[in-house]
Amino acid sequence: MRILFNHGLTAGELYTNTSKTITNRKWRWWIAQYGHSASYEDAISAPFRYCIGLVLHRVIKDRVRFKIPYAIEAFIDFEIVEGNRFIEQRQNGRFSEIDFVESDFTGYALNYYFKARAYQKVIPIYLGASLKREFLGGINSGIKYYTTKDITIDDFLDEVYSKFGAIPKIEVKKLLLHGFRRMHSAIKFGCAISIITKKNIDCMAYIGKLSLTPEKQIKEYSIRRDRKLRKIEGWKKLPFDGYYYIGLNHTGFERWVNDNEKSRTIVRFNNVIPRKIQEEIYYKDKHLYVFRFKRKTFKGWAYWADSLKLRDLEYLGEARDRKFTTSDKSWKQLIKEYEKGQY
Repeated sequence: MRILFNHGLTAGELYTNTSKTITNRKWRWWIAQYGHSASYEDAISAPFRYCIGLVLHRVIKDRVRFKIPYAIEAFIDFEIVEGNRFIEQRQNGRFSEIDFVESDFTGYALNYYFKARAYQKVIPIYLGASLKREFLGGINSGIKYYTTKDITIDDFLDEVYSKFGAIPKIEVKKLLLHGFRRMHSAIKFGCAISIITKKNIDCMAYIGKLSLTPEKQIKEYSIRRDRKLRKIEGWKKLPFDGYYYIGLNHTGFERWVNDNEKSRTIVRFNNVIPRKIQEEIYYKDKHLYVFRFKRKTFKGWAYWADSLKLRDLEYLGEARDRKFTTSDKSWKQLIKEYEKGQY
């Protein structure tokens, strides 16, 4: 289950650069009231994580449809799969834990629905931990999951407020509405959402599409990472300064040193993707040499450089385990140190 959560927006990341009009309380206040949290964003997202857990438990228990606040025709609801479609999907690996007889040859799924232009888009919701056990237990006991009524965020406001009573009720509602708006905006953009919380309520859920083919999963992870970073960067509201970045791992940098030493020419990097956001270059390599274009350019989000020359780049520093350390060396000084055996 946890493999799904790679590059999904967490609850804390949904609260990136939250406006002071929503909450002006400092990180120390949140820690004093509700205990340790890794970051300010994680702290102020606590009411939202608790609320989304309540929503999913309530939807499964009472068979209701949850209307997403301020969104046009967006809601969390059940999908009924039966007949030949159920048999076919079960053969492909879905509904493998559902009992044939008890469920009356019917499978149920929880989805995130929203209107996209002239059609309705469906994003699956994968459940884990107690939510999965509760949902499967109901299906295998013969419960028919269909919507009995609609519920809104107002149905959970009192319960969330009683859990976070040190915050005024109006501020609790602002925090919840802000979280759901950000979540809906990210899902429409194509991002995945990962919710894991056990402190106040047991909730493990993932909203996003997933392919069963491993090759497609690898491609999806890369796309999901880029979309996540772009969305976070948009929430930060930092203007693009025109610089693009690339990162060379130890093997790539060593290959360049050896080629350059032999040929004494400017080495070109073929099929290297420069990135607008420096963090986008951190994928699977723990140690990177980070470079930046010397000249500014505004060529879209990212582009392929067929003949990227190192003389067009300036060396910024090293990144180990995503922790970037700046350097005032030039790439020529860097290669001299490399040749001395310091790298």
